[in-house]
Amino acid sequence: MKRFLTAAAAFAAFSSLALDASAQNRTVVSQYGVDNGVAAAQQGRDNRATVDQNGRAHYSRAYQQGRRNILRMQQGGTRNQSVTEQRGDDNLAVTGQEGRNLRAGIYQSGYGNIAGVAQIGNGSIATTEQSGVDNTSAIIQVGNGQDAAVRQRGSNNITVVIQGE
Repeated sequence: MKRFLTAAAAFAAFSSLALDASAQNRTVVSQYGVDNGVAAAQQGRDNRATVDQNGRAHYSRAYQQGRRNILRMQQGGTRNQSVTEQRGDDNLAVTGQEGRNLRAGIYQSGYGNIAGVAQIGNGSIATTEQSGVDNTSAIIQVGNGQDAAVRQRGSNNITVVIQGE
């Protein structure tokens, strides 16, 4: 799992996204246990959120509005699900999942829009939907019964999907 998250992080690092060093909104959620859930909403100038979940019944949801918008979600366990929504300017979102009922998400809207999803497990479902200017997306799925859907609009669209056992 870590090597796929590293690949997704390297993908984001090699992009041309310039990040502001000062963060106004910062959210870090770590959950270890049986019944997990998370909902996070940020609105402002420099939004950054990290969600780590390990256990059985995962759920995550996040929403960001402002300018730099960085969001990382990681789930390991049995019933994964994850949704990411961003709106504003630079928008970087990375989701890593390992488990049985994997579902991701990531919907972005305007300007930089970089998304990465890495999944290990059977029955993986990943969705990326971007809109604005640069739009770069990468999905890596390892296991059986994978499903990936990417819809991009806007300017310089790039998508990479890798699926294997």
